[in-house]
Amino acid sequence: MLIETIDSWSRKGMNHVAHQYRDHIITYGALKEHSDALAAWISQYYREHDILRQTPVIVYGHKENEMLVSFLAAVKSGNPYIPVDTSVPGDRLQQIIRSSQAKLILSPQTVPGEIFNFDLKIIENMELNSPEVYADFLGQTVPSEIFVQSEEVYYIIYTSGSTGIPKGVQIPLKALESFLKWVNSAYAPQEQQEVFLNQAPFSFDLSVMDLYMALSTGGTLWSIDKTQIASHRELFESLANSRVSFWVSTPSFADFCLLDRKFEQSLLPNLKRFLFCGEVLTHDCASKLKSRFPQAVVENLYGPTEATVAATTISITSDILEQFNPLPVGACKPDSRLIICDSDRLSEHIQACCGMLTAAPDMLEDGERGEIVIAGPNVSIGYLNNPEQTKRAFFSWEEEGVFWQAYRTGDAGAWKDGLLFFYGRLDFQVKLHGYRIELGDIEENLRKIEWVENAVVLPVVKREKIEYLQAFVTTKKAIMDEFDAGQEMRQQLKQYLPEYMIPRRLRFLEKMPMTANGKVDRRALAEGN
Repeated sequence: MLIETIDSWSRKGMNHVAHQYRDHIITYGALKEHSDALAAWISQYYREHDILRQTPVIVYGHKENEMLVSFLAAVKSGNPYIPVDTSVPGDRLQQIIRSSQAKLILSPQTVPGEIFNFDLKIIENMELNSPEVYADFLGQTVPSEIFVQSEEVYYIIYTSGSTGIPKGVQIPLKALESFLKWVNSAYAPQEQQEVFLNQAPFSFDLSVMDLYMALSTGGTLWSIDKTQIASHRELFESLANSRVSFWVSTPSFADFCLLDRKFEQSLLPNLKRFLFCGEVLTHDCASKLKSRFPQAVVENLYGPTEATVAATTISITSDILEQFNPLPVGACKPDSRLIICDSDRLSEHIQACCGMLTAAPDMLEDGERGEIVIAGPNVSIGYLNNPEQTKRAFFSWEEEGVFWQAYRTGDAGAWKDGLLFFYGRLDFQVKLHGYRIELGDIEENLRKIEWVENAVVLPVVKREKIEYLQAFVTTKKAIMDEFDAGQEMRQQLKQYLPEYMIPRRLRFLEKMPMTANGKVDRRALAEGN
Protein backbone atom coordinates (compact mmCIF):
# COMPACT_ATOMS: atom_id res chain seq x y z
CA MET A 1 0.00 0.00 0.00
CA LEU A 2 1.38 3.39 -1.05
CA ILE A 3 1.15 5.17 2.31
CA GLU A 4 3.00 2.39 4.15
CA THR A 5 5.64 2.33 1.40
CA ILE A 6 6.29 6.06 1.84
CA ASP A 7 6.50 5.64 5.62
CA SER A 8 8.93 2.73 5.24
CA TRP A 9 11.61 5.03 3.85
CA SER A 10 11.83 6.73 7.24
CA ARG A 11 13.14 3.43 8.63
CA LYS A 12 15.49 2.73 5.73
CA GLY A 13 16.84 6.28 5.56
CA MET A 14 15.46 8.61 8.24
CA ASN A 15 17.80 11.46 7.26
CA HIS A 16 17.46 11.04 3.51
CA VAL A 17 15.94 14.18 1.95
CA ALA A 18 12.37 13.66 0.76
CA HIS A 19 11.80 17.20 -0.54
CA GLN A 20 13.87 20.30 -1.10
CA TYR A 21 12.41 23.70 -1.89
CA ARG A 22 15.09 26.39 -2.11
CA ASP A 23 16.99 26.08 1.21
CA HIS A 24 14.15 24.27 2.96
CA ILE A 25 14.41 20.50 3.25
CA ILE A 26 12.40 17.78 4.90
CA THR A 27 13.75 14.30 5.55
CA TYR A 28 11.74 11.09 5.39
CA GLY A 29 11.95 10.86 9.17
CA ALA A 30 10.49 14.35 9.64
CA LEU A 31 7.89 13.76 6.91
CA LYS A 32 6.58 10.71 8.75
CA GLU A 33 6.74 12.30 12.21
CA HIS A 34 4.86 15.46 11.22
CA SER A 35 2.31 13.77 8.93
CA ASP A 36 1.53 11.21 11.67
CA ALA A 37 0.96 13.94 14.25
CA LEU A 38 -1.12 16.12 11.94
CA ALA A 39 -3.17 13.06 10.91
CA ALA A 40 -3.87 12.31 14.58
CA TRP A 41 -5.03 15.90 15.08
CA ILE A 42 -7.27 15.80 11.96
CA SER A 43 -8.81 12.51 13.10
CA GLN A 44 -9.65 13.97 16.50
CA TYR A 45 -10.98 17.20 15.00
CA TYR A 46 -13.23 15.30 12.58
CA ARG A 47 -14.58 13.10 15.40
CA GLU A 48 -15.25 16.05 17.71
CA HIS A 49 -17.14 17.93 14.98
CA ASP A 50 -18.99 14.92 13.51
CA ILE A 51 -17.32 15.37 10.12
CA LEU A 52 -17.72 12.32 7.91
CA ARG A 53 -14.77 10.27 6.71
CA GLN A 54 -13.70 11.13 3.13
CA THR A 55 -14.59 14.80 3.60
CA PRO A 56 -11.83 16.56 1.64
CA VAL A 57 -9.05 18.64 3.19
CA ILE A 58 -7.98 21.68 1.15
CA VAL A 59 -4.22 22.27 1.15
CA TYR A 60 -3.40 25.82 0.03
CA GLY A 61 0.16 26.88 -0.81
CA HIS A 62 2.86 26.69 -3.45
CA LYS A 63 5.91 24.45 -2.99
CA GLU A 64 6.39 24.40 0.79
CA ASN A 65 7.37 21.26 2.74
CA GLU A 66 4.24 21.74 4.83
CA MET A 67 2.16 20.92 1.76
CA LEU A 68 3.63 17.40 1.54
CA VAL A 69 3.07 16.91 5.26
CA SER A 70 -0.55 18.03 4.83
CA PHE A 71 -1.15 15.74 1.83
CA LEU A 72 0.02 12.69 3.75
CA ALA A 73 -1.72 13.74 6.95
CA ALA A 74 -5.04 14.02 5.12
CA VAL A 75 -4.85 10.53 3.60
CA LYS A 76 -3.54 9.01 6.85
CA SER A 77 -6.66 10.38 8.55
CA GLY A 78 -8.83 8.73 5.88
CA ASN A 79 -9.60 11.83 3.83
CA PRO A 80 -8.67 13.01 0.32
CA TYR A 81 -6.78 16.25 -0.13
CA ILE A 82 -7.40 19.05 -2.62
CA PRO A 83 -4.21 20.92 -3.61
CA VAL A 84 -4.82 24.60 -4.40
CA ASP A 85 -1.95 26.80 -5.57
CA THR A 86 -1.57 30.38 -4.37
CA SER A 87 -1.85 31.54 -8.01
CA VAL A 88 -5.55 30.58 -7.89
CA PRO A 89 -7.70 33.71 -7.33
CA GLY A 90 -9.80 34.00 -4.18
CA ASP A 91 -13.03 33.78 -6.17
CA ARG A 92 -12.00 30.42 -7.61
CA LEU A 93 -10.92 29.14 -4.19
CA GLN A 94 -14.40 30.02 -2.94
CA GLN A 95 -15.93 28.00 -5.80
CA ILE A 96 -13.78 25.02 -4.81
CA ILE A 97 -14.88 25.31 -1.17
CA ARG A 98 -18.55 25.38 -2.18
CA SER A 99 -18.19 22.52 -4.63
CA SER A 100 -16.13 20.26 -2.35
CA GLN A 101 -17.99 21.05 0.90
CA ALA A 102 -14.60 20.89 2.63
CA LYS A 103 -14.51 21.55 6.37
CA LEU A 104 -10.77 22.13 6.81
CA ILE A 105 -8.04 24.19 5.10
CA LEU A 106 -4.37 23.68 5.89
CA SER A 107 -1.89 26.27 4.62
CA PRO A 108 1.73 27.31 5.15
CA GLN A 109 0.67 30.76 3.92
CA THR A 110 -1.95 33.36 4.79
CA VAL A 111 -5.25 32.47 3.11
CA PRO A 112 -7.42 35.09 1.33
CA GLY A 113 -9.54 37.00 3.82
CA GLU A 114 -12.90 36.21 2.21
CA ILE A 115 -12.39 32.51 2.99
CA PHE A 116 -13.10 33.23 6.66
CA ASN A 117 -16.76 33.77 5.70
CA PHE A 118 -17.15 30.03 5.16
CA ASP A 119 -18.09 27.45 7.76
CA LEU A 120 -14.77 25.61 7.93
CA LYS A 121 -11.66 25.37 10.09
CA ILE A 122 -8.68 27.33 8.77
CA ILE A 123 -5.13 26.55 9.86
CA GLU A 124 -2.85 29.09 8.18
CA ASN A 125 0.84 30.06 8.41
CA MET A 126 1.78 26.50 9.37
CA GLU A 127 5.47 25.96 10.13
CA LEU A 128 7.18 22.66 10.81
CA ASN A 129 9.51 24.39 13.25
CA SER A 130 6.58 25.47 15.40
CA PRO A 131 3.68 23.07 14.76
CA GLU A 132 1.33 24.71 17.25
CA VAL A 133 -1.90 23.08 16.10
CA TYR A 134 -0.61 19.50 16.40
CA ALA A 135 2.31 19.90 18.83
CA ASP A 136 0.52 17.80 21.47
CA PHE A 137 0.18 14.94 18.96
CA LEU A 138 3.87 14.58 18.07
CA GLY A 139 4.91 10.99 18.65
CA GLN A 140 1.38 9.71 17.97
CA THR A 141 0.28 7.66 14.97
CA VAL A 142 -3.05 6.59 13.54
CA PRO A 143 -3.75 2.90 12.77
CA SER A 144 -3.22 1.92 9.13
CA GLU A 145 -6.86 0.81 8.90
CA ILE A 146 -7.76 4.50 9.24
CA PHE A 147 -5.71 5.39 6.13
CA VAL A 148 -7.47 6.01 2.81
CA GLN A 149 -8.25 2.55 1.45
CA SER A 150 -7.87 1.20 -2.09
CA GLU A 151 -11.37 2.09 -3.37
CA GLU A 152 -11.53 5.42 -1.54
CA VAL A 153 -10.61 8.82 -2.95
CA TYR A 154 -6.95 9.75 -2.35
CA TYR A 155 -6.81 13.21 -3.95
CA ILE A 156 -9.06 15.60 -5.84
CA ILE A 157 -7.76 17.99 -8.47
CA TYR A 158 -9.95 20.78 -9.80
CA THR A 159 -9.86 21.42 -13.54
CA SER A 160 -11.45 24.06 -15.70
CA GLY A 161 -15.19 23.61 -16.30
CA SER A 162 -17.16 24.65 -19.39
CA THR A 163 -19.85 26.31 -17.26
CA GLY A 164 -17.35 28.61 -15.55
CA ILE A 165 -17.35 26.40 -12.45
CA PRO A 166 -14.28 24.18 -11.88
CA LYS A 167 -14.75 20.39 -11.68
CA GLY A 168 -13.22 18.22 -8.95
CA VAL A 169 -11.67 15.06 -10.42
CA GLN A 170 -11.70 12.29 -7.79
CA ILE A 171 -8.77 9.87 -7.96
CA PRO A 172 -8.98 6.76 -5.74
CA LEU A 173 -5.91 5.19 -4.17
CA LYS A 174 -6.10 2.16 -6.49
CA ALA A 175 -5.82 4.46 -9.52
CA LEU A 176 -2.74 6.20 -8.16
CA GLU A 177 -1.16 2.85 -7.27
CA SER A 178 -1.91 1.54 -10.78
CA PHE A 179 -0.19 4.58 -12.29
CA LEU A 180 2.86 4.29 -10.03
CA LYS A 181 3.28 0.56 -10.61
CA TRP A 182 3.37 1.31 -14.35
CA VAL A 183 5.77 4.29 -14.40
CA ASN A 184 8.12 2.84 -11.78
CA SER A 185 8.34 -0.36 -13.83
CA ALA A 186 8.66 1.41 -17.20
CA TYR A 187 11.27 3.98 -16.13
CA ALA A 188 13.02 1.96 -13.39
CA PRO A 189 14.08 4.65 -10.88
CA GLN A 190 16.65 3.27 -8.41
CA GLU A 191 15.46 3.25 -4.82
CA GLN A 192 16.81 6.11 -2.69
CA GLN A 193 19.02 7.26 -5.59
CA GLU A 194 16.97 9.56 -7.82
CA VAL A 195 16.17 13.28 -7.75
CA PHE A 196 12.90 14.25 -9.46
CA LEU A 197 12.28 17.76 -10.78
CA ASN A 198 9.02 19.32 -9.64
CA GLN A 199 8.13 22.14 -12.03
CA ALA A 200 4.33 22.05 -11.98
CA PRO A 201 2.27 23.44 -9.10
CA PHE A 202 0.79 20.72 -6.87
CA SER A 203 -2.69 21.75 -8.07
CA PHE A 204 -1.73 20.56 -11.58
CA ASP A 205 -1.90 16.78 -11.92
CA LEU A 206 1.45 16.55 -13.73
CA SER A 207 3.02 17.10 -10.29
CA VAL A 208 1.49 13.79 -9.12
CA MET A 209 4.05 12.03 -11.31
CA ASP A 210 7.16 13.64 -9.84
CA LEU A 211 5.83 13.80 -6.27
CA TYR A 212 4.79 10.17 -5.95
CA MET A 213 7.51 8.65 -8.11
CA ALA A 214 9.91 10.31 -5.66
CA LEU A 215 8.10 9.33 -2.45
CA SER A 216 7.30 5.77 -3.56
CA THR A 217 10.95 5.02 -4.37
CA GLY A 218 12.62 6.86 -1.50
CA GLY A 219 13.91 9.54 -3.85
CA THR A 220 14.16 13.31 -3.48
CA LEU A 221 11.70 15.81 -4.93
CA TRP A 222 13.43 19.03 -6.03
CA SER A 223 10.91 21.88 -6.35
CA ILE A 224 11.38 25.08 -8.29
CA ASP A 225 8.97 27.97 -7.80
CA LYS A 226 7.37 30.69 -9.89
CA THR A 227 10.11 33.25 -9.23
CA GLN A 228 12.87 30.87 -10.27
CA ILE A 229 11.00 29.80 -13.39
CA ALA A 230 10.68 33.46 -14.45
CA SER A 231 14.47 33.95 -14.41
CA HIS A 232 16.96 31.86 -16.39
CA ARG A 233 19.73 32.86 -13.99
CA GLU A 234 17.90 31.73 -10.85
CA LEU A 235 16.47 28.68 -12.58
CA PHE A 236 19.77 27.43 -13.96
CA GLU A 237 21.51 28.06 -10.64
CA SER A 238 18.91 25.85 -8.94
CA LEU A 239 19.16 23.16 -11.62
CA ALA A 240 22.96 23.11 -11.39
CA ASN A 241 22.70 22.39 -7.66
CA SER A 242 19.90 19.86 -7.96
CA ARG A 243 21.52 16.62 -9.21
CA VAL A 244 18.19 16.01 -11.01
CA SER A 245 18.04 12.59 -12.66
CA PHE A 246 14.34 12.56 -13.66
CA TRP A 247 13.01 15.68 -15.38
CA VAL A 248 9.20 15.98 -15.17
CA SER A 249 7.61 19.00 -16.88
CA THR A 250 5.45 20.27 -19.70
CA PRO A 251 7.12 20.55 -23.12
CA SER A 252 6.59 24.34 -22.97
CA PHE A 253 8.88 24.56 -19.95
CA ALA A 254 11.58 22.65 -21.82
CA ASP A 255 11.15 25.03 -24.78
CA PHE A 256 11.68 27.94 -22.38
CA CYS A 257 14.88 26.38 -21.06
CA LEU A 258 16.15 25.57 -24.56
CA LEU A 259 16.24 29.29 -25.36
CA ASP A 260 19.46 29.39 -23.35
CA ARG A 261 22.47 27.55 -24.80
CA LYS A 262 23.58 26.66 -21.26
CA PHE A 263 20.69 24.22 -21.09
CA GLU A 264 22.64 21.12 -22.03
CA GLN A 265 24.26 18.03 -20.55
CA SER A 266 26.93 19.77 -18.46
CA LEU A 267 24.18 21.60 -16.53
CA LEU A 268 22.46 18.32 -15.57
CA PRO A 269 25.15 15.61 -15.71
CA ASN A 270 23.00 13.11 -13.74
CA LEU A 271 19.93 13.41 -15.96
CA LYS A 272 18.54 10.05 -17.12
CA ARG A 273 15.05 10.81 -18.43
CA PHE A 274 12.79 13.60 -19.58
CA LEU A 275 9.14 12.80 -18.79
CA PHE A 276 6.75 15.05 -20.72
CA CYS A 277 2.99 15.23 -20.33
CA GLY A 278 0.22 17.81 -20.32
CA GLU A 279 0.52 19.09 -23.89
CA VAL A 280 1.96 18.27 -27.31
CA LEU A 281 5.68 17.49 -27.46
CA THR A 282 6.81 18.97 -30.77
CA HIS A 283 9.31 17.36 -33.09
CA ASP A 284 11.54 20.43 -32.81
CA CYS A 285 11.65 20.33 -29.00
CA ALA A 286 12.40 16.60 -28.88
CA SER A 287 15.14 16.94 -31.51
CA LYS A 288 16.90 19.71 -29.61
CA LEU A 289 16.74 17.77 -26.34
CA LYS A 290 18.17 14.65 -27.99
CA SER A 291 21.02 16.74 -29.37
CA ARG A 292 21.88 18.58 -26.15
CA PHE A 293 21.29 15.69 -23.73
CA PRO A 294 22.54 12.60 -25.58
CA GLN A 295 22.67 10.58 -22.34
CA ALA A 296 18.98 11.17 -21.47
CA VAL A 297 15.90 9.34 -22.77
CA VAL A 298 13.01 11.56 -23.91
CA GLU A 299 9.63 10.07 -22.93
CA ASN A 300 6.37 11.35 -24.41
CA LEU A 301 3.28 10.59 -22.30
CA TYR A 302 -0.42 11.24 -22.84
CA GLY A 303 -3.40 11.25 -20.52
CA PRO A 304 -5.99 13.51 -18.89
CA THR A 305 -6.40 14.27 -15.17
CA GLU A 306 -9.37 11.85 -15.15
CA ALA A 307 -7.03 8.95 -16.03
CA THR A 308 -4.47 9.71 -13.28
CA VAL A 309 -1.86 11.81 -15.08
CA ALA A 310 -1.10 9.58 -18.10
CA ALA A 311 -2.07 6.33 -19.79
CA THR A 312 0.36 6.02 -22.73
CA THR A 313 4.09 6.46 -23.24
CA ILE A 314 6.79 6.19 -25.88
CA SER A 315 10.55 6.79 -25.89
CA ILE A 316 11.41 9.29 -28.60
CA THR A 317 14.36 7.65 -30.30
CA SER A 318 16.25 8.84 -33.38
CA ASP A 319 14.22 6.34 -35.42
CA ILE A 320 10.94 7.77 -34.10
CA LEU A 321 12.11 11.29 -34.99
CA GLU A 322 12.98 10.16 -38.50
CA GLN A 323 9.66 8.37 -39.03
CA PHE A 324 7.09 10.70 -37.47
CA ASN A 325 6.14 14.37 -37.39
CA PRO A 326 3.93 14.99 -35.41
CA LEU A 327 5.19 12.56 -32.81
CA PRO A 328 3.12 9.63 -31.48
CA VAL A 329 2.19 9.44 -27.80
CA GLY A 330 2.83 5.73 -27.55
CA ALA A 331 1.18 2.58 -26.29
CA CYS A 332 -1.24 2.08 -23.41
CA LYS A 333 -0.23 0.98 -19.91
CA PRO A 334 -0.64 -2.81 -19.46
CA ASP A 335 -3.63 -2.92 -17.10
CA SER A 336 -5.70 -0.40 -19.05
CA ARG A 337 -7.36 -0.07 -22.44
CA LEU A 338 -7.44 2.79 -24.90
CA ILE A 339 -10.18 2.68 -27.53
CA ILE A 340 -10.78 5.00 -30.51
CA CYS A 341 -14.54 5.41 -30.98
CA ASP A 342 -16.99 7.18 -33.22
CA SER A 343 -18.07 9.92 -30.83
CA ASP A 344 -21.69 10.21 -31.99
CA ARG A 345 -22.31 6.45 -32.04
CA LEU A 346 -20.74 6.12 -28.60
CA SER A 347 -23.05 8.82 -27.21
CA GLU A 348 -26.09 7.00 -28.55
CA HIS A 349 -24.87 3.68 -27.17
CA ILE A 350 -24.20 5.09 -23.71
CA GLN A 351 -27.57 6.83 -23.61
CA ALA A 352 -29.39 3.65 -24.64
CA CYS A 353 -27.60 1.62 -21.95
CA CYS A 354 -27.85 4.35 -19.25
CA GLY A 355 -24.07 4.43 -18.87
CA MET A 356 -23.59 0.70 -18.14
CA LEU A 357 -22.67 -1.06 -21.38
CA THR A 358 -22.90 -4.81 -21.89
CA ALA A 359 -19.51 -4.90 -23.67
CA ALA A 360 -16.62 -2.65 -24.67
CA PRO A 361 -17.60 0.03 -27.22
CA ASP A 362 -16.87 -0.56 -30.91
CA MET A 363 -13.41 0.50 -31.98
CA LEU A 364 -12.60 2.28 -35.24
CA GLU A 365 -10.20 0.76 -37.75
CA ASP A 366 -6.47 1.38 -37.57
CA GLY A 367 -5.73 4.89 -38.86
CA GLU A 368 -9.29 6.20 -38.42
CA ARG A 369 -9.67 9.28 -36.26
CA GLY A 370 -12.16 9.30 -33.44
CA GLU A 371 -12.64 10.04 -29.77
CA ILE A 372 -10.08 8.63 -27.34
CA VAL A 373 -11.66 6.56 -24.56
CA ILE A 374 -9.52 5.33 -21.65
CA ALA A 375 -10.64 2.44 -19.44
CA GLY A 376 -9.05 0.69 -16.50
CA PRO A 377 -8.14 0.97 -12.82
CA ASN A 378 -6.46 4.33 -13.43
CA VAL A 379 -9.74 6.06 -14.34
CA SER A 380 -11.41 8.49 -11.93
CA ILE A 381 -14.68 7.55 -10.25
CA GLY A 382 -16.15 10.87 -11.45
CA TYR A 383 -16.48 14.53 -10.55
CA LEU A 384 -17.04 15.46 -6.92
CA ASN A 385 -20.66 16.40 -6.15
CA ASN A 386 -21.36 16.75 -9.88
CA PRO A 387 -23.48 13.81 -11.10
CA GLU A 388 -24.56 15.46 -14.36
CA GLN A 389 -21.01 16.11 -15.58
CA THR A 390 -19.98 12.65 -14.37
CA LYS A 391 -22.77 11.01 -16.38
CA ARG A 392 -21.66 12.82 -19.54
CA ALA A 393 -18.00 11.87 -19.26
CA PHE A 394 -17.86 8.43 -17.57
CA PHE A 395 -19.39 5.04 -18.34
CA SER A 396 -18.59 1.40 -17.61
CA TRP A 397 -19.01 -2.22 -18.65
CA GLU A 398 -18.25 -5.70 -17.35
CA GLU A 399 -16.32 -8.24 -19.38
CA GLU A 400 -15.44 -11.77 -18.26
CA GLY A 401 -15.91 -10.80 -14.64
CA VAL A 402 -13.75 -7.66 -14.93
CA PHE A 403 -15.35 -4.25 -14.30
CA TRP A 404 -14.07 -1.51 -16.61
CA GLN A 405 -14.49 2.15 -15.62
CA ALA A 406 -14.13 4.34 -18.73
CA TYR A 407 -13.65 8.03 -19.45
CA ARG A 408 -14.48 9.91 -22.63
CA THR A 409 -11.54 12.26 -23.09
CA GLY A 410 -13.05 14.49 -25.76
CA ASP A 411 -9.65 14.20 -27.49
CA ALA A 412 -9.25 13.19 -31.11
CA GLY A 413 -6.82 10.38 -31.87
CA ALA A 414 -6.02 7.35 -33.96
CA TRP A 415 -4.08 4.10 -33.62
CA LYS A 416 -1.46 3.47 -36.30
CA ASP A 417 0.60 0.27 -36.12
CA GLY A 418 0.20 0.02 -32.36
CA LEU A 419 1.01 3.68 -31.64
CA LEU A 420 -1.46 6.34 -30.53
CA PHE A 421 -1.49 9.70 -32.28
CA PHE A 422 -3.18 12.68 -30.63
CA TYR A 423 -4.94 15.23 -32.85
CA GLY A 424 -6.28 17.82 -30.41
CA ARG A 425 -9.69 18.44 -28.93
CA LEU A 426 -13.07 17.45 -30.27
CA ASP A 427 -14.66 20.34 -28.40
CA PHE A 428 -13.54 23.75 -27.18
CA GLN A 429 -11.05 22.51 -24.62
CA VAL A 430 -7.35 23.26 -25.09
CA LYS A 431 -4.05 22.71 -23.33
CA LEU A 432 -1.77 25.71 -22.86
CA HIS A 433 1.60 25.37 -21.08
CA GLY A 434 0.36 22.05 -19.74
CA TYR A 435 -2.86 23.44 -18.23
CA ARG A 436 -6.14 22.04 -19.47
CA ILE A 437 -8.49 24.95 -20.13
CA GLU A 438 -12.14 25.05 -21.13
CA LEU A 439 -12.51 28.04 -23.43
CA GLY A 440 -16.13 28.27 -22.27
CA ASP A 441 -14.86 28.81 -18.72
CA ILE A 442 -13.00 31.96 -19.80
CA GLU A 443 -15.93 33.11 -21.93
CA GLU A 444 -18.35 32.76 -19.03
CA ASN A 445 -16.08 34.80 -16.78
CA LEU A 446 -15.59 37.47 -19.45
CA ARG A 447 -19.38 37.81 -19.60
CA LYS A 448 -19.42 38.52 -15.86
CA ILE A 449 -17.88 41.93 -16.64
CA GLU A 450 -20.75 44.39 -16.57
CA TRP A 451 -20.09 46.09 -19.92
CA VAL A 452 -19.28 42.91 -21.89
CA GLU A 453 -22.09 41.72 -24.16
CA ASN A 454 -20.54 38.56 -25.61
CA ALA A 455 -17.13 36.91 -25.73
CA VAL A 456 -15.44 34.13 -27.70
CA VAL A 457 -11.99 32.78 -26.86
CA LEU A 458 -9.84 30.95 -29.40
CA PRO A 459 -6.34 29.46 -29.32
CA VAL A 460 -3.65 30.90 -31.58
CA VAL A 461 -1.56 28.03 -33.00
CA LYS A 462 1.99 28.48 -34.25
CA ARG A 463 4.64 25.88 -35.02
CA GLU A 464 2.44 22.90 -34.12
CA LYS A 465 1.34 24.16 -30.71
CA ILE A 466 -0.90 26.66 -29.00
CA GLU A 467 1.07 29.86 -28.36
CA TYR A 468 -1.58 31.89 -26.55
CA LEU A 469 -5.31 32.64 -26.23
CA GLN A 470 -7.16 35.45 -27.95
CA ALA A 471 -10.53 36.84 -26.90
CA PHE A 472 -13.07 38.44 -29.25
CA VAL A 473 -15.45 40.73 -27.36
CA THR A 474 -18.56 42.73 -28.11
CA THR A 475 -19.59 45.36 -25.57
CA LYS A 476 -22.76 47.04 -24.32
CA LYS A 477 -21.17 50.48 -24.70
CA ALA A 478 -18.82 52.16 -27.12
CA ILE A 479 -15.14 51.65 -26.37
CA MET A 480 -13.23 54.92 -26.56
CA ASP A 481 -9.77 53.45 -25.90
CA GLU A 482 -9.22 49.76 -26.60
CA PHE A 483 -5.95 49.66 -24.65
CA ASP A 484 -7.56 51.03 -21.46
CA ALA A 485 -10.58 48.76 -21.91
CA GLY A 486 -8.29 45.78 -22.33
CA GLN A 487 -6.35 46.66 -19.19
CA GLU A 488 -9.57 47.02 -17.21
CA MET A 489 -10.85 43.71 -18.55
CA ARG A 490 -7.67 41.86 -17.55
CA GLN A 491 -7.79 43.34 -14.05
CA GLN A 492 -11.37 42.18 -13.61
CA LEU A 493 -10.59 38.71 -14.99
CA LYS A 494 -7.86 38.30 -12.36
CA GLN A 495 -10.64 38.21 -9.75
CA TYR A 496 -12.02 35.03 -11.32
CA LEU A 497 -9.24 33.26 -13.21
CA PRO A 498 -5.61 32.21 -12.73
CA GLU A 499 -3.04 34.05 -14.85
CA TYR A 500 -2.58 31.21 -17.34
CA MET A 501 -6.26 31.43 -18.36
CA ILE A 502 -6.27 35.16 -19.14
CA PRO A 503 -6.12 35.79 -22.93
CA ARG A 504 -2.96 37.50 -24.12
CA ARG A 505 -4.75 39.36 -26.93
CA LEU A 506 -8.15 41.08 -26.92
CA ARG A 507 -10.08 42.25 -29.96
CA PHE A 508 -13.19 44.39 -29.70
CA LEU A 509 -15.86 43.80 -32.36
CA GLU A 510 -19.05 45.64 -33.26
CA LYS A 511 -20.80 42.29 -33.71
CA MET A 512 -19.98 38.59 -33.75
CA PRO A 513 -20.04 36.74 -37.09
CA MET A 514 -22.85 34.18 -37.11
CA THR A 515 -23.48 30.86 -38.85
CA ALA A 516 -26.68 30.06 -40.72
CA ASN A 517 -28.13 28.28 -37.68
CA GLY A 518 -27.60 31.30 -35.44
CA LYS A 519 -24.40 30.30 -33.65
CA VAL A 520 -21.24 32.35 -33.36
CA ASP A 521 -19.03 31.53 -36.35
CA ARG A 522 -15.79 30.57 -34.60
CA ARG A 523 -14.18 29.51 -37.86
CA ALA A 524 -14.72 32.98 -39.33
CA LEU A 525 -13.15 34.54 -36.24
CA ALA A 526 -10.15 32.23 -36.48
CA GLU A 527 -9.68 32.81 -40.22
CA GLY A 528 -10.01 36.59 -39.85
CA ASN A 529 -7.44 36.72 -37.05
